Formats: sequence, C-alpha cells, structure tokens
Amino acid sequence: MSGPARATAHASSRAAVLDVIRAAGTISRVGLINATGFTGATISTVVRRLIDDGLVVETGRAESTGGKRRVLLQLNQSSRYAVGVHLDHAGITYVLTDLGGSVVARMSRAGAGAEDPPAVVERMAGEVGALIEGVGVGRERVLGLGLVSPGPLTPTSGMRLTPPLMRHWEDFPLDRALKEATGLPVVSDNDATAAALGEHWSGGVGAAATFAALYMGTGIGAGLLVDGMTYRGASGNAGEIGHSCLAVDGPECWCGARGCVEALAGPSAVVAAARADRALARAAGLDGD
Repeated sequence: MSGPARATAHASSRAAVLDVIRAAGTISRVGLINATGFTGATISTVVRRLIDDGLVVETGRAESTGGKRRVLLQLNQSSRYAVGVHLDHAGITYVLTDLGGSVVARMSRAGAGAEDPPAVVERMAGEVGALIEGVGVGRERVLGLGLVSPGPLTPTSGMRLTPPLMRHWEDFPLDRALKEATGLPVVSDNDATAAALGEHWSGGVGAAATFAALYMGTGIGAGLLVDGMTYRGASGNAGEIGHSCLAVDGPECWCGARGCVEALAGPSAVVAAARADRALARAAGLDGD
C-alpha cells in the first residue's frame, strides 16, 4: 500500500520526484509540479530520464476534468531492488525489496553470537548473495544494502556502545567491511531509526510527518522523525531512550549506569520479572528452562 505524498528533503530533484511518485501510487506530471514545487520544465526533464532508466512507467490516463486527460505515472517496481539486513546477536534477518519497498524475499539465519566480526561479515556476504540468487534477480539491478543493528552508533562507522553479548563489535567498521565483502553500497543505521522510517514510508502513521516510534529489540530505543526527516540530535543518538535514567537507585544497567529504562523495562528485564513470578512464568511457558 502506498503512503501519502509528503514534503520531505531529498538529495536531488530526481530523488524528490521518485519519492512523490512512490508515495502517491499514480500521479500526473501536473500533480508532480503541485507536489514538489518544481517547474514544468524540470518535471518534464526528470520524468523523461526516469522513464528512460526504466524506473517509472506511464500507466493510462486520469479521468477528464474538462480538458485533455492527463497521463498517469507510477513506479516500475520490479526495475530495481535493495537488500535489507538486521544484525543482532540472536539472529540476522535478510530481506530483498523492490523499488516500492515491498518485500519479495526474506530469510533468517543465526545471529552474530560470539563469532569474530570479520567471520560474521563473510557469512553475511554469502547469505546476501544466496538471497539475491534465490529470487533470480540480476546483481546489476540491486541498488545497495541497508544495514541496521542495535544502537547507538558512531557518526561514521561501527558500534560505539554495545550490549555485553556484542561488545567485541565496538568500533568495528561494519558498513565498510560489508561493502567490501558484498560489492554493494551500504547505508547503516540503528534499528529504531529504521523502524521509524519504515512506518513513515509505508504510511503506517498516516499523514503524520513528525512522530516517534518506540522499538524493542535487544534493548529499547526510539526513532524520531521531524517534518519527515530523521532527527538525531547533537550526539547523533537522540532516540536512545533505553539509557535514560528513571531511578537513580535502580538496578545496574550493562552501560554502567543505574535505573536505565532498559534495565527496568527492556526485554530481558521483562522476561526476568516474569520468571520471578511463578504463576506468570507458568502461564507464559517460561518455567521449563
């Protein structure tokens, strides 16, 4: 399902037009002018190049409003693909998506565990290759790879503050290593921010362009969008609410502080509290371990 068209900052007029077409589902050239604010000449040039590149196709005409029926445009969704990878110590999830963001293939494999990062990257490269080949998509049609992992991340590369089970990943240049191993451009981010972007792009939050998405995975985080753009703050990790202190005398957190949101309400804390309650543990099937 296509999400609503929104005013969002883009790197180029081409990217802006492509995003508006994606969000609208079908739209005319006049509609693009109104949605982007670009001139008719700019829209004409950009659309022609997108059609020449096979990214956009003309698909019938809109209903007449008294004049000539306008030609509608839509994404050629099967023209390009992208790989998404979610790396965690407990599991690695891979997806292949088309140009419209629809998942066309998915697989889950063993997580990073205690393996050395270079060995995991080599394995990930092989699994990415298997995912692409399994669908029969030509490698030249894969635009790149989006990599997400538990945050917070450094501004350039690597995981700056990691849970104990992934401590050996600290400062490892994960995105660069995966780019070299796969031969694909790699964009990395933390999983909470990626979740928020997914809600925004899919239309899961309606017309809202400013919101927060709470994400629970290895820990607790939040992805923040302001006017359709990711908000990271001065540190680059504004949404890392898992390490906000709620109780100065609370339980110790793996980050070294006490009373963090994650230590009080993170997945492992919730499971531990459930196990401590015999009736709840029995009802939830947690008393057999």
